Amino acid sequence: MIGSNVPQLGGFMTGFKYGDNWNCDCIQMYITPSRRWDVKDLTNNEIQSFKKLWRESNVKEVVAHIPFIVNLATSDKAHLERSINRVITEIKIATLYGIKNLVIHPGSSKNSTKEKGMNQVIKSLNYIFSIMNNKKKFTLCLETMAGQGNMLCSSFNEIKTIIDKVKNNNFLGVCFDVAHVFISGYDIRGYKVYERILNEFDELIGINKINVIHLNDSKTDLGSKNDRHENIGEGKIGLQTFHSFVTDNRFKNIPKIIEIPKRDEKSEENLNLLRKLQKINTPIKNNIQIDEQKSLIDFL
Repeated sequence: MIGSNVPQLGGFMTGFKYGDNWNCDCIQMYITPSRRWDVKDLTNNEIQSFKKLWRESNVKEVVAHIPFIVNLATSDKAHLERSINRVITEIKIATLYGIKNLVIHPGSSKNSTKEKGMNQVIKSLNYIFSIMNNKKKFTLCLETMAGQGNMLCSSFNEIKTIIDKVKNNNFLGVCFDVAHVFISGYDIRGYKVYERILNEFDELIGINKINVIHLNDSKTDLGSKNDRHENIGEGKIGLQTFHSFVTDNRFKNIPKIIEIPKRDEKSEENLNLLRKLQKINTPIKNNIQIDEQKSLIDFL
């Protein structure tokens, strides 16, 4: 499944309209106001309206992104309480809408230490999941981060630590952001290295924990810790990596979302490029020798 985050000016109808116009299999959107804390209770009419829009569109899966104002690692008690309550609200609304996957930035330790920030995320998630229904209806996906500032989870080991220490970790998954992984220092460029990095992730955490993939290129260099996305094929990562993701059968039914600059003007073009890559036989399975990005471009 390939898709994009979508504009929402005008409401959910706009998001689904763009999803259909761009021929998206999946879309990513905010299901609550992204810049304010207060969230009004949903009416039954609003729930049914969302489901009707989804049902009438060609979008197979909707991914919810929890707003960036949420920080489960903060040492500020008031901010932490608001963040925890907001995550609970997001999960409840997602469940009512029928959305399975919610993506969350794990948080920033800010004025505290990384160790304290990690412990706070674990405590927060343990509390959140302790009051959830035991029946699994959702997955909260920890996003791999770029390592900018004091953001947590820029390494696979940090994600593993959180998953291992959260009691009800069946509610946890991972959103694998390609640009963030690269920017944080994992050189994922090229077919062979792609396999090595994915194997490393599999050994530490498990490929089955990847519920969402963000297919973003990077404007900045390997290990820069400077989180700036770029259009597919125009950044530092190279087309081989994106070719690998869109042809990897392990991720066939996993929503693969682009989050690019100039989204409204460039998303359709980027999605079409990914679809072209998807049609090219994989070198790993078919012994096709494509050693340089230039030769891959020749196949397009």
